[in-house]
Amino acid sequence: MSLKKEMITKIIKRSGEIVDFDPAKITKAVLKAAEAVGLEHPAKLADKLTEEVLQRIGKKFHHHSIPAVEEIQDIVEETLIINRQIKMAKSYILYRDQHRQLRD
Repeated sequence: MSLKKEMITKIIKRSGEIVDFDPAKITKAVLKAAEAVGLEHPAKLADKLTEEVLQRIGKKFHHHSIPAVEEIQDIVEETLIINRQIKMAKSYILYRDQHRQLRD
């Protein structure tokens, strides 16, 4: 079966609102983390890591599931760490924390 067919289509925002799942947002966040730490070829790396994140999401959630945005972000963090992108993971975690503080 194709990844697209098995992929989730919705997520739950922090507000409780259910919205369309947009994989491009993962790529954008990973790209920002790669750029923040000065990695070479950040777009290529972001695409590769996003594909892995999407595979992990597909394995963890049934395509009819609606995960929370935090669950998706946790998978992004785990994927960065598993791929030994520790500086990127730190950058991503700090970015998440800064945004959490802005919301609080």
